[in-house]
Amino acid sequence: MTLGPFYWLSAVTRVGGGDWGQFQTFGYMGGVAHAPGYPLIIGSINLATRVIRIGDPAHLANIVTASFATAAGITLFYTAWLITRSRLAASVATVVFATGYNIWAQATQAGHISVQTLLLFLVVLTLAAYDERPNPARLAAVAFATGLSFTNHGLSAFMLPATALVIATRRFAGITSPRTLLAAAAAGLIGLTPWLYILRGLLVPVPANRPETIERLSLGDVGHLVFGKPLEGVGESGAVESPFENGRLAILAEWPGFAHDVLREFGWFWIALVIIGWLVLARQRPRLAGWTAWTGLSTLWFALATPPFLDSDRYFSVVFALMAICLAAGIGAVLHRAPTLRAAWGPTQARHVAIAVGLVFLLATGLRLHQQLTGPPRINVMRLRENAAEQAEIGLRIVTNMEPGSVYFTNWTSSWYPRYARHVLGFDRDLRIETVNFWTMGIDRADTVLASGRRLYLQRSTPEYEQAFNLVKRAGVFYEVFPKA
Repeated sequence: MTLGPFYWLSAVTRVGGGDWGQFQTFGYMGGVAHAPGYPLIIGSINLATRVIRIGDPAHLANIVTASFATAAGITLFYTAWLITRSRLAASVATVVFATGYNIWAQATQAGHISVQTLLLFLVVLTLAAYDERPNPARLAAVAFATGLSFTNHGLSAFMLPATALVIATRRFAGITSPRTLLAAAAAGLIGLTPWLYILRGLLVPVPANRPETIERLSLGDVGHLVFGKPLEGVGESGAVESPFENGRLAILAEWPGFAHDVLREFGWFWIALVIIGWLVLARQRPRLAGWTAWTGLSTLWFALATPPFLDSDRYFSVVFALMAICLAAGIGAVLHRAPTLRAAWGPTQARHVAIAVGLVFLLATGLRLHQQLTGPPRINVMRLRENAAEQAEIGLRIVTNMEPGSVYFTNWTSSWYPRYARHVLGFDRDLRIETVNFWTMGIDRADTVLASGRRLYLQRSTPEYEQAFNLVKRAGVFYEVFPKA
């Protein structure tokens, strides 16, 4: 239960950029995020910010995500305990996962990673319970967890074949009875109910996606949210790009990055126990081991094969979560064998082995903590807080220094700082914040905006703009565009 204060105190206190800022802004406004919509996290943020009207809504949205991360850690603990029947093994695995380099950083700002790990652990927990003693109630629990897993990200689709195989090979008397099947179907539909949040986007006029001129979702847009096709007018990223780069699989180019992230997240000491743990699962719980291998490998393929569109490193969290379950099994196996080894070696040898293992443990922990606090800014918790505070102030300075009715060109990732200041903090004044390509800064649309009589501002200067227009820096952070005399 100490995970709650740990994550809540780590939560970033200001609005972020990219998906973080989008979830914080649309969560408060009641909008719908980009495909596939993420109804569970967006709806939860919307509910929390409507009920609790204290402090900065962005901070509250981050605390909501921290709460999902806390629930994920608690669910991992009970899953690990069910598999190993060892509280120590469950505790160590939970701490290793919860304080992971990427997992901890993702829990500090509003996003889908913490939610995805929670939903994954719920599916594993219900499957482990079902595999241990199958009955109608536990089948319904698996169906509910599976349905709920589809209220965040489409990666849950990879679980379905393996889940169906576990159920098909672990049957019980009456599993095909209409009553049992109806109860399981009803549980699955109940798990899907967060999707009802999308109705808000159909009924309530709020900016639903970029560009801001889309005020209300249509039924066709809902389909695009589910299946991943971008909404009309989405400027920068289109459909998923080809998994081939220069005639070779992109997975080959991304593999070193994944290996680096795994080593940073766990370290060799824990990875060795992860491997042992999966082998133990394969022997003791072959269905669960098969489910884990299939889900991890299919997710890994998806994350690595399409890196230009997907920020593949963010989806490695699914693999990290599965590794945490195997880690618990590995630690449990070592603890189970400890009395036998101590009796075989004698007290002196056992003491020496325990000291050696303890030193390795401390070394692994120290190296892991060092990397946690000194890593890149995007996944260093302290730097995340500092960067969000700095960028939020810049976004606020931009909107307060823009003329009423003016237009601001910015890239999508950085657009959420001024968008948040405009929509949530109330600095509206008929401002238009348009997303453009970062490198061109929408120069092809500049003449149109200026001809309309609106003032035009830019996130950054470019040589093309400097050649075609006069640029004046405003508030020390952005540029106003004037026609050349």
